[in-house]
Amino acid sequence: MTPSLASVLEQQPRGLVFDIDGTLSPIVPTPDQAYLYPGVTENLQQARQHAHIAIMTGRAIADGARIVNIEGLTYIGTHGLEWCDGLPATHPIQLIPEAQPYIEPGRYLLNLVEQHEAELPGIIVQYKNVGGSIHYRQSARPEQTRQHILALLEEPARQANMRLGEGKYVIEVLPPLNVNKGVALRRYVQRRGLQSVFFAGDDRTDLNAMLEAEQLRREGLATYTIAVRHPDTMPELLEHADEVVDGVEGMAEKLQTIVEQL
Repeated sequence: MTPSLASVLEQQPRGLVFDIDGTLSPIVPTPDQAYLYPGVTENLQQARQHAHIAIMTGRAIADGARIVNIEGLTYIGTHGLEWCDGLPATHPIQLIPEAQPYIEPGRYLLNLVEQHEAELPGIIVQYKNVGGSIHYRQSARPEQTRQHILALLEEPARQANMRLGEGKYVIEVLPPLNVNKGVALRRYVQRRGLQSVFFAGDDRTDLNAMLEAEQLRREGLATYTIAVRHPDTMPELLEHADEVVDGVEGMAEKLQTIVEQL
């Protein structure tokens, strides 16, 4: 039985966890154009007075924190590989120890893509502390570009003991670790000693967090999840969410409601 959002928010200590792109920030042509939807900053600042707040993103922490730029939040980057208890300008970024051996292999694979950029017009390569992302949203033929990138990287990734993941118009170069947003969500709950946790996301990688929230609920934790629906949102994400809102505007309105309830 799906709990009500109000009943979950009543349980303390409570945590609110948000993805950035497509959840709190509109989808934009290039990653560096991302910005928080109007009103989100003020509501997050108010919410942090009543709950533990985490920003959990596939971006590197420095990149995600640049967009959100609110002190006093936990920033979780690269799908859970990086953690920072505040803005990285004033707090150290902690890379989980088991990710260290994969720093150089990740750079090697991204360098390889850059060497073939002439064959892949419209791509954007983003380096992270471990691995990175290849965005192809701006490609004139996105599916053809996707296939080209995968064909280029699959064998080198196997030889380098790295893995490839995918999101909306993005291919991720990742270490072969059991680390994802679901693992990170559980770790955040444990680190903060939470009795309840709320999660909102919109992309394929956010499904891991929703599935983990379901498992945490079976274990007795109060949980609630929201999927932010876009035209290309995967159906499975919508099926597993406790609630669906339409677009970033819908999520911003829901955040306002949450702040009022808190």
